[in-house]
Amino acid sequence: SKYICSASDDKTVKLWEVETGTLLKELAGHTNYVLCVNFNPPSNLVVSGSFDETIRLWDVRTGRCLNVINAHGDPVSAVHFNRDGSLIVSSSYDGIVRIFETATGSCVKSLLGDDNPPVSFVMFSPNGKFVLCGSLDDKIRLWDYEQGEVVKTYSEHKNSRFCMFSTFIVTGRDKYIASGSEDNNLYIWDIQSRQVVQKLRGHTDVVLTVAAHPFNNILASGALERDKTVKIWVDENEHSDDEMEA
Repeated sequence: SKYICSASDDKTVKLWEVETGTLLKELAGHTNYVLCVNFNPPSNLVVSGSFDETIRLWDVRTGRCLNVINAHGDPVSAVHFNRDGSLIVSSSYDGIVRIFETATGSCVKSLLGDDNPPVSFVMFSPNGKFVLCGSLDDKIRLWDYEQGEVVKTYSEHKNSRFCMFSTFIVTGRDKYIASGSEDNNLYIWDIQSRQVVQKLRGHTDVVLTVAAHPFNNILASGALERDKTVKIWVDENEHSDDEMEA
């Protein structure tokens, strides 16, 4: 909670202090746009993915690059650590999701669907057993990565142009998936039934990013140029079936 890491078109990763907005470190090494970045759970490592088709692992304290992984045959669209930081998952426009050992950089699994659409987003599930993948065919897929198979597919939203974030919502026994959409709405699916349970309207442009509060029924979403807002969505009555409101 003390630091923010950002990816940049200037080919660097930047580490910022939240409280003051001070730039603490600039991590240089990628040879093309840096599209994605993430901290590991202890926040002592940062992983970044780039249009140069590589993943880089960085030491937060020293700013040193610890490893360069030639991960994909096209730009890397997303990177994420599992819950203990031992694995990194990456996605790419090449349509492949790959899982690497953090310690060695070795690829331990490659996930490839039948239609091979570009994969725009990926993250581990909170329990570390599954991988959630968004792709440019208007679908989000939940993979059992150890078995190498898709166990759930979520649709009805629109995603064929942009790298769009999805996330898990876990509050008590309730488990959902949320995603932005190119129709300017925010979609929420029941993770088991795959049914859309809410469609949140309010943005006036493509909803590109979404994040869930770790404990409460709160979502944040951000949209593109014609909107340029971040909206916070709250459940005004957690014990009713009312829709969330911004």
